[in-house]
Amino acid sequence: MIIFMTMKLGLAIAVFLAFAFFISWGILLLLHGQPWLLLAAIGLFLGTFIKYGCRSH
Repeated sequence: MIIFMTMKLGLAIAVFLAFAFFISWGILLLLHGQPWLLLAAIGLFLGTFIKYGCRSH
């Protein structure tokens, strides 16, 4: 049982780091006049947060 909780925590950290990477990369592209990656990353982040973060336990 403990290993599954550890795996979920590890997966959550990996997903958060992936979102942080793509949002950061999107900010860099935004500075060069290309906002598409930032908008997509934030949209995906908010959609994921709404779907999984706001659901009742």
